[in-house]
Amino acid sequence: MARRFGLSEAEMPTLRQVQWFISHYTKKTLHRNDDHEILDQIEQLAYGPEVSDTSPFSNVTSRLLLNAARDPALFVFHMNTTFKLNHVAYPAIVCGVSDRCRSCHLVALFVTSQRLEGLYVRALSSLRKVFTAITGKQMFVQYVMADAEAAQLNAVNQGFGVDSDYTYLTCFYHLMAKVHEKLKGVPDSLCERVAADIYDLHFAASKELYDEQVKIVL
Repeated sequence: MARRFGLSEAEMPTLRQVQWFISHYTKKTLHRNDDHEILDQIEQLAYGPEVSDTSPFSNVTSRLLLNAARDPALFVFHMNTTFKLNHVAYPAIVCGVSDRCRSCHLVALFVTSQRLEGLYVRALSSLRKVFTAITGKQMFVQYVMADAEAAQLNAVNQGFGVDSDYTYLTCFYHLMAKVHEKLKGVPDSLCERVAADIYDLHFAASKELYDEQVKIVL
C-alpha cells in the first residue's frame, strides 16, 4: 500500500482502521448486509441424523444459480476446495461468481470424498445440467479462477472447454503462497523486492501500465 499510494510508514493506517473502513464502505455503499429472515428456511433444509448415510441427497435453489445467468464477460467463475465446512473434513467444492464490486456470490456446493479429476468433472457437469434445467440457457464462462492443481485445471477444461473460450486464472493468494514457499532461504531484501514487484503488477490499473511495469521488473 505504501508503494502504491506513495505513503511513508508513519502515514500508513493501522490494520484495524483499514478493516473498519472496508466494513463501513461495503455496508453503506455496496449494500452488503446480512439477511436473517431466511434462517428458519435454511434450518429446515439442514443435513441431520434423520438423513440416510447411504442415499445421496441434493438441494437446489434457483436464486443461487441465477447469479451466473449473465454475460460471461461480467463475472469470474470461482472453483475452490475447502475442508472446514464439516466435522469429518470431507472436501467441499465451492463454486461461485465474483462481480466488479469484488463481491463473491455462491452458486453451488458439492461435498465429495476425494480431490480427484473425475469427481470435479462430475460436479461441473451436474452444475451445468441443473443450470440449463432451471434457466433454459447454457452456462458459459469467460474467466475461471481455481486452485493451482492439475485435477481442477483438467476438470475445468472438460467441463467448459468444449463451448467456452475461457481464460484460466490463478488465485492471487495461492500464487503468493507458492512464491514465499520457493523463496525460503533467499535473503530478506531480495524476497521483499520480488514480492513488491508482484504486487505492483497485480495492482496495475490498465493493460498499458501492466506492460510498462513488466519491462521495469524484467
